Amino acid sequence: MKNPTAFGIETGYITLDRDRFLGRRNLLNFLLLLWVPIPAVVCSVILFDWFPVGRIPHDPGLHWPQSADQAAALLLHHPVLTVNLLFFVFVDIQFFLIAMIQKSTWLIDPYWTLLPPLIALFFFSHPLADSLNVRAILCLGLLGVWSIRLTGNYFRREQWRFGLREDWRYAKMRIERRFFGVEQIVVVYLAQHAMLVGLSLPFFAVAFFDLPVGLADGIFFLGACVGLVIAGLADRQLDVFMRENARRVSLGKIRHQLLDSGIWRYSRHPNYFGEQLFWWSIAGFGIVCGEYWVVMGTAFNSCVLASVTVMTERRMLAIPERAMAFRAYQDRTSVWVPWWPR
Repeated sequence: MKNPTAFGIETGYITLDRDRFLGRRNLLNFLLLLWVPIPAVVCSVILFDWFPVGRIPHDPGLHWPQSADQAAALLLHHPVLTVNLLFFVFVDIQFFLIAMIQKSTWLIDPYWTLLPPLIALFFFSHPLADSLNVRAILCLGLLGVWSIRLTGNYFRREQWRFGLREDWRYAKMRIERRFFGVEQIVVVYLAQHAMLVGLSLPFFAVAFFDLPVGLADGIFFLGACVGLVIAGLADRQLDVFMRENARRVSLGKIRHQLLDSGIWRYSRHPNYFGEQLFWWSIAGFGIVCGEYWVVMGTAFNSCVLASVTVMTERRMLAIPERAMAFRAYQDRTSVWVPWWPR
């Protein structure tokens, strides 16, 4: 019997041990999932409690600190810098080392929906942040709904099996790229770093720049709600479609090749559109606070999602029995924005 890698990502073990090993692997990966944010949370709490309440020194400036107190003051006065440092050490490096051991990047998938709430909580609980106001509560509520929905979707899709597979894009790169094991620090973790911290920048603006709530806040709140509904409806219809196909295969029937009903009749990627509407609405809260620069992260995420859309459609066209139907679907259906078929 071959020796599996740590936590059992490799499957070189005999069939008789498979069920027992899968159970052990699932438990270990679940414990790993719970563990990885703890060091960052502990470091944040230590930093926030470093100085007595109301006794935080003035900003020492962006230069190499000469003492622990000076370092703490620097990190406290520059929360965006601190978030990036924490993310680099406890996500980029920690997740990369785990991926090198496990030979899988699976861990970043569930944390895609968990890291933005953790970053937002860092900003809103910061000792120099303004008191929670209506705008902050709205943002936290919207983000909570977003995170719960997508986290639930992930675990339901994976059938509560932790680390059994990684994202198909990274699995493909692992096969095609000889040095992907080393490259993943850039193509997976630093890329996700830019996207996730970038998307979370509006929460910094809301936490530290308390301006009066106005009509624009209501418009952005409504936009975020609509985005959540569209993305949720699209994901639900896709889940029903996938389950029906699984049922048909189990009965020996031919699977449906294309989902082009419901909201998918009006958009080829309604889930992507809903996500973008949600995050651009969140960015709007940052604009209302006067911090226009925070939209850079949202814009970067939109560019990445555009490239992912191209990759997804190429993958659909690569399946011969689906290619003709999908080309016809492309001809008549909007890419992102739901619109009447042509």
